[in-house]
Amino acid sequence: MVIPKEILSDYKEIYEKAFKLVNDESKNDPPTDPYRSHYAARDLLLQMKENLKNELVSVQAEEADDGTDDFTYKVLQSFVCRDLGRIYVFCEEPSTGEKCLQDCLNLVQDRKLEPPAIIPYMGAMNEMGIIYANRTEYKKSFEYLAEAEKSYKEFMQTKKSPLAITDVFGTADEIEPGKGLKELESLYTLCSFYLAQVYGHLGELEKSAQYCHMTLRRQVEAKSYEPIDFALNAATLSQYFIGQNMFKQARHHLAAATLVMSEHEATMLTPPNLTEEQKADIQETFKHRYADVARCWAKYGLALLSASKDRLFNDDETKLAEDAKRLKINENAYLFADFPLDTYEKRITCDYCLTFDDAKEVYHFVIKWLDIAKEHYKPDTDATEYAKIINDFAELYQHIAFFEEDPVNQSKMQKRRAKYYEELLELLNPTFYLSICRESWYGAGLAYSAILDIKLDLLKASRTPNPQELGKINQVCQQAIKNFKSYIESYTEKDGSWKPNMDVEEQRTVLYAHFHVGRLHYKIITPDQNLQLENLSNSLKYYKTFIDECSKLEEPAKALQAEVGVCREMVNLLPMKIANVKKRLAK
Repeated sequence: MVIPKEILSDYKEIYEKAFKLVNDESKNDPPTDPYRSHYAARDLLLQMKENLKNELVSVQAEEADDGTDDFTYKVLQSFVCRDLGRIYVFCEEPSTGEKCLQDCLNLVQDRKLEPPAIIPYMGAMNEMGIIYANRTEYKKSFEYLAEAEKSYKEFMQTKKSPLAITDVFGTADEIEPGKGLKELESLYTLCSFYLAQVYGHLGELEKSAQYCHMTLRRQVEAKSYEPIDFALNAATLSQYFIGQNMFKQARHHLAAATLVMSEHEATMLTPPNLTEEQKADIQETFKHRYADVARCWAKYGLALLSASKDRLFNDDETKLAEDAKRLKINENAYLFADFPLDTYEKRITCDYCLTFDDAKEVYHFVIKWLDIAKEHYKPDTDATEYAKIINDFAELYQHIAFFEEDPVNQSKMQKRRAKYYEELLELLNPTFYLSICRESWYGAGLAYSAILDIKLDLLKASRTPNPQELGKINQVCQQAIKNFKSYIESYTEKDGSWKPNMDVEEQRTVLYAHFHVGRLHYKIITPDQNLQLENLSNSLKYYKTFIDECSKLEEPAKALQAEVGVCREMVNLLPMKIANVKKRLAK
């Protein structure tokens, strides 16, 4: 016995009506009734499920065929249960949705690797993975997604052609070649995307990166990606590679993001009948997301300079060994073979900078991308994001100063760094942007401290320092003190105690700020004995606070043992210096 074509046509008509409700008519649902079309589709599918269930019982009772009709009814039910599960989850009824999805799995579990069953089975497994991920049950989510992947790979080894639901509704002659395979491949692409997210939540970042890239690559091969989403995902993945010093792979993904955005810009306004408002929205979205890609390019350059500096500054054999291991990665492991990316990749190196000339090329590259990002993010509309961009400018000058050999130019670069932080401090109210202001105070303090060290070194080489030079040194010193003290005061209560609930990193940085202020007061050069006494007393005060707090705060003090040793020496030395100054004043 074979199910009559008329019956299948009736079911097909109901299913297509439900499909249209979910995918088309739901876009026009009013905000006051956002699930109207989904509820209508649900009701149709529930009735269809019930009818299929009754038909199955009749067929099984008749035992009139070899089980072909039996299996067809089960497959159709499984498709319906899968879609009902999706609808219930979308309508914020995940528990009911889970039951429908489990019904789908139960219906085809025994024959899941057969052409009619693989698509509903894998679709339901994906949806179950999403449900558990939304509940933050990532291990359970992984189990479903890993099983979905396993089923896909096993089915592909059979060399059979999967059937879409439209194929199941029709006769053998009406099967659309390739339609089922395209849908199955799309399901596996989704599966790999969800696996990437779950691996990330489970802390397996390398696996997450692998599946992220695989998802993007599959989208490229299938030519089925939304340009802006693809570009943002590729640019975001580049940040993982940057963190692993895999600069070649990071550059490749950023190049892919830029290529896709450029191609999208050329066609984004071509659809007919776009209103002026729609065109403006499309252009604004493009500028916004292009600015985000620009920021990722800037992060690439900053990280390359930072990593280059670290390699030159210290000879960490472990880190060098890790970098060498990265070089052995299969060239094709993270490659978009279908994209012509040479033009974009040749704009910036992926090799470590060894000289100032190397670093200067990266510097100009970063400046270009930060300027693009700055064109979109404005302080009056996106103050927080604008501040991050300004911080990137400041970091850039910190890195390039390291490669500069001329002390005078080093000092100018540190001055530019400080000015960026001061720009933010003038712009932002600490009441609303305290975190950013703290970062700016501390950054400006470090920049002025660096300038001070350069000027003091130049002073040592000068046989006859003049009062003007000494005045500039003291001015820089006071600027550094002012910023570090503002940073400290932001963590201090009115009674002088430290604010509660500071984490270890905050405690360590506040301790460091005390160390810097103690050191800076000691560096001030003045012939005025009273001022000298005041500066030495302030130096002793901050050094003692540093030692006292380090003795209380064991965890943050672990990384400050060298500074603790210096402070103890100074705490022993300074009382004698103070006593000598007092003697001279007494005369």
